[in-house]
Amino acid sequence: MKNISNYWRLVTWFIIMCYLLFMPASQLPSEPFFKIPNFDKIVHFGMFFILCLLLFRPVKQFTPNFYFWTPLLTLVFAVLLEFLQEKITTSRTSDIYDLWANTAGLAAAVVFYRFFVNGKKLEVLV
Repeated sequence: MKNISNYWRLVTWFIIMCYLLFMPASQLPSEPFFKIPNFDKIVHFGMFFILCLLLFRPVKQFTPNFYFWTPLLTLVFAVLLEFLQEKITTSRTSDIYDLWANTAGLAAAVVFYRFFVNGKKLEVLV
């Protein structure tokens, strides 16, 4: 049971992501947030940045090759969720630019984790 309680942040974040990715388009803001162009791409970047960071700890416990498996697992989630977004919902579509933003977010998370978190005091956050 102790191992499961270590992943509450990851599970909570994944649920929030799924809610945001699969909510009807009619519930999305029609005006860009703070009039920022392509704000949805920033949201995709941020969602997968956080997901990748949260995946590092559990993957690190299972394999010494966590710098390979964590981004790969996050990329699989990115592709799968983008595909399912169009297949499950009637008002949302898959977008290659969203997938690029997802990929950029996970790549930034790898760099951030490597230089700022791994072995540092910031590991408390993830």
